[in-house]
Amino acid sequence: MEIIIGKESGFCFGVKRAVDGVENEVKTKGKIYCLGEIVHNEVVVKRLKEKGVIFVDDLEDVNNNENLAIRAHGVSEDIYDKAKAKNLNIIDFTCPKVKQIHSKIKEAYNQGFKIILIGKKDHPETIGSMGYAKDVYVIEDISEIETLPYFDKVFSIVQTTFSFEKYIKIESKLKEKYNDIVCVNSICPSTKNRQEECREISRKVDFMIIIGGKNSSNTKKLFDVACSECENCIIIQDENDKKIEDSRKYDIIGLMSGASTPMETIDKVVEKINQIK
Repeated sequence: MEIIIGKESGFCFGVKRAVDGVENEVKTKGKIYCLGEIVHNEVVVKRLKEKGVIFVDDLEDVNNNENLAIRAHGVSEDIYDKAKAKNLNIIDFTCPKVKQIHSKIKEAYNQGFKIILIGKKDHPETIGSMGYAKDVYVIEDISEIETLPYFDKVFSIVQTTFSFEKYIKIESKLKEKYNDIVCVNSICPSTKNRQEECREISRKVDFMIIIGGKNSSNTKKLFDVACSECENCIIIQDENDKKIEDSRKYDIIGLMSGASTPMETIDKVVEKINQIK
């Protein structure tokens, strides 16, 4: 039996920065609130809850003068204003690459550009980025370009964890429609590299396992990539998923994880496979 583990697996820089940061803060402060899940991984969220992190979906659930962590996905500009009005101690763990998107959107909007944001409409990063300009148009599929009005000046930018292949096609179509358009490819290199490595590994193996949280957008994209190259693929959250039993049928197994999956989870999956085999 051979197990091929993607070198890009494990936390990406932004996730590691956020998770480590919140863990350090809760050690010193004893209690800290986080607006939304720090990352889309139930294993990580459960561990942080046990250490004293309180996850909320609304600032109304946070009392005045408390500590508030901003997650890696970032938030809209008005959230900062509301947090300051409640005199919250803001500890910002927004991924630096997401911060750059916020700045670019705001700058382009102030220069008179219409903003087109390419990304998953219900993803927290996309929702947060929309809050840095008025009337932002969000598209996640090339077919939606036909429904967009024509604008004289267009600025497009993309969610950091969006599919690279899908983005290239959308960017090309936008350039066909608009004469004056500035396109910024803000997909995180880690996302692109992870997707490319996943494709390469999937071509070599009999069975491909994608590990990540149920709500993780980038994990689902990795699964789509794997399925396009390998007939036998599963997506699991951790070593306790019963689907992992299917690994006993195969000799060459590939593993790739989403950006919010810790290495300890990957190690446990490998250990479980070895036990099964």
